[in-house]
Amino acid sequence: MASYEKALNEFDTFNPVRNLWRNVLIVAISDAIKIKNNIIKFKEFYEKRRFHEIDYVTLPNSDFAKICEYAELDHNLVRKKVINTLNNMEKNYDKDNMPSMPWKRLYQSEGLNRESDGNHTSMSAM
Repeated sequence: MASYEKALNEFDTFNPVRNLWRNVLIVAISDAIKIKNNIIKFKEFYEKRRFHEIDYVTLPNSDFAKICEYAELDHNLVRKKVINTLNNMEKNYDKDNMPSMPWKRLYQSEGLNRESDGNHTSMSAM
C-alpha cells in the first residue's frame, strides 16, 4: 500500500490549471467530433463547407500548441490522435453493422433464431 501512495504523490498531483486546460481540449475535440459526425451523415449538405472547430484540432496552429502546453500534453500527439479518430469515423460509417432491413427485430436475426420445442411458450398449457 505504501508504494501506491508514493506513486500517487509523485506522479498524480492535483493541478487545477492543468485540469482546466485539459477540459478546454476535451470541449474542442468533442465539438470537432460532433461536427464531423454531422458532416458524415449529411455529406451533400456539408461538402463545400469548412469548419473552424475541425481545423483548430487538425491543422497546426500556435493556439492549439499553447493550450496543449498548458495542459501538459504533446500537441503533435494530440493532433495525430484526433486526426486518426476523425478518419476512423469516416471509414467505419458505411460498415454494415446493422441488419439489412431496419425494421428487422433482434430476435429475428440469424444468430438468435432457434427452433422452439413448444414447451417454452406462454400458450403451451392450452
